[in-house]
Amino acid sequence: MIVDKFLYQKISFALMNVMVLVGVSGLMFLSLDSSIFIEWSFGGGSINFSLTLLMDWVSCSFLTVVLCISSNVVWYSKSYMGGDGDANRFILLVLGFVVSMVILIISPNIFSILLGWDGLGLISYCLVIYYPSKKSNSAGMITVLSNRVGDVCVLLSIAWFVVLGDFNFSTWSLGGDLTSLMILSFLVMVAALTKSAQIPFSAWLPAAMAAPTPVSALVHSSTLVTAGVYLLIRFSFLLGELGSSVLMFISMMTMFMSGVVAIFECDLKKIIALSTLSQLGMMMFAISLGLYQVAFFHLLSHALFKALLFLCAGVLIHGVGSTQDVRYFGGLVKNFPLVSVCMNLANFSLCGIPFMSGFYSKDLIVELACQDSWGMSILFLMFVCLGLTVLYSVRLSFLAFISTPGYGSFCSVCEQDFTLLGPVATLTFISLLSGPSLSLLSFSYPVLIFLPWVMKMGALAVISASVVLSVSVLGITSMGLSSSTFLSTFSGFMWFMPWLSGQGVLMSSMKKADSILKILDQGWLEFYLGKVTESSPSKFNTISLGFQRNALKLHFSIFLVWLLMILIYLI
Repeated sequence: MIVDKFLYQKISFALMNVMVLVGVSGLMFLSLDSSIFIEWSFGGGSINFSLTLLMDWVSCSFLTVVLCISSNVVWYSKSYMGGDGDANRFILLVLGFVVSMVILIISPNIFSILLGWDGLGLISYCLVIYYPSKKSNSAGMITVLSNRVGDVCVLLSIAWFVVLGDFNFSTWSLGGDLTSLMILSFLVMVAALTKSAQIPFSAWLPAAMAAPTPVSALVHSSTLVTAGVYLLIRFSFLLGELGSSVLMFISMMTMFMSGVVAIFECDLKKIIALSTLSQLGMMMFAISLGLYQVAFFHLLSHALFKALLFLCAGVLIHGVGSTQDVRYFGGLVKNFPLVSVCMNLANFSLCGIPFMSGFYSKDLIVELACQDSWGMSILFLMFVCLGLTVLYSVRLSFLAFISTPGYGSFCSVCEQDFTLLGPVATLTFISLLSGPSLSLLSFSYPVLIFLPWVMKMGALAVISASVVLSVSVLGITSMGLSSSTFLSTFSGFMWFMPWLSGQGVLMSSMKKADSILKILDQGWLEFYLGKVTESSPSKFNTISLGFQRNALKLHFSIFLVWLLMILIYLI
């Protein structure tokens, strides 16, 4: 296959130009407090089919972040995927993913949202199985099958909204129809939970780390997994009190589970994926509190520093013999000084260290949650999840950069490759500025928070205590290395969720299907039916011939029975 050596530069430059255009448009919409709504209507009768586009500051800001990450990932891929002989296929898949994400973001129409939603799932499957192996195929299957649950829920919500005669959610008014509100809120929530990998659909996100690292930086950290959060923000009017309570419980359990599992994980990319899972739970928690604007703020800031984390991880993997096990790392700060600085800055943002980009959104969610009248159990679990985030972040930095080299690790100095370091430095600069700049743009006036002094300093105290605990405990280097205890086994297998959502259910169902096949289809059913049909073939031929000659009568008979049932129901 002929590959243009300037293909990556051209695509990256084009995406950067579109990013600047969309970003300027978003600033204009925000300053003028306006939006552009374009609609092409077609069809007739009781259902109005239309193609709609909505450009406002929300969609433009999200598009700007997606295009920024996409352009840097394509630029980064020029060197990282340099040895790949099928660059055209990789670029086409990445561009197809960006187009699907654009369709999802700017569509206020549930019918057109399905196009982007399905496109994201299909292309993410193609990217996960990009490297042909048994591990990639199994990861791709669990990814696509988990996301199909959400696709079915979106299809069912479309079928339900056919009753309203319009697929545009900006004109929906459910009024006092509590049944429709409950059903639609359930369908939209399940769709969002599957795409954002919340419990019990969390197993697919760490498994999807079988994809190339640039794909993980774009797809599984900042775009695909946040599509569920974005859907809930757009459909926020559907969430009632019951839906918010259920969403709060699921998000808190996801944050706690991902934090505990990340402490025992040894795979570098899976640790970052579990941190993504934890932050997605934080966004869902903010949505359950009704803090939609704050959740969107955290979505944008998290996307930037999490993509930076994946790009830094790719440089380390590229330099340490293509291994992802952090036990082979150690002392890499000497070989990768710039990458270590950038990765630790991203970790600071993840932990919510003051004046880092993650601090502005994460601390705001914590303080507003403390201000609301929630029980102490919710607040206690929230602070525990904050501490777990600091624990696994400090553990990752310690094992990768500070500890002694384990198992004879070796490094190749690849910090001279500007194609790898350019996107890392660019995203570092953008992510550092994203926190205060997005805070100024998202909130036109300061948010007033009244808290006691103890709760005001609670988040900072938990972060400081977690840092001291993780550094002082001598067993930090062995955390995740021991597999003898039940806790490490239970956490290492993500509370057995991959087994429950994958091979555990499939193996039992396949064994039952095999036994049913041997007993029924290949057993007594075939034996006795074969004897009956052999003894009286004329009877079966007569019945089948009668069905063929009277197909129209049969059709009208079934139609009359159906009509009679409808009349009986109406009466």
